[in-house]
Amino acid sequence: MADFFLSLPGLLATAGVGALILLRSGGTRPRATRDENRTRSTMQVAISAVVLGAGVWVMLSGHYRPDSERWAAGAIGTVMGYWLKP
Repeated sequence: MADFFLSLPGLLATAGVGALILLRSGGTRPRATRDENRTRSTMQVAISAVVLGAGVWVMLSGHYRPDSERWAAGAIGTVMGYWLKP
């Protein structure tokens, strides 16, 4: 798994999630003007896209060890399970 996080897609995925977290916590707007549901939905979709993109990259590229491919399959399954829950 370490070889993924040291590769270009892993670094981009980690930086993307970090940027989303920093952008979300950086606002100083009054609470009344925030649209919490829209922000929550946007964050859920964005993080899911980053995790799915990283998982699909590892699965389809063929440059990673079987341990990394199992991690990628687990990550994809977790995101799918999250969105398919009742």
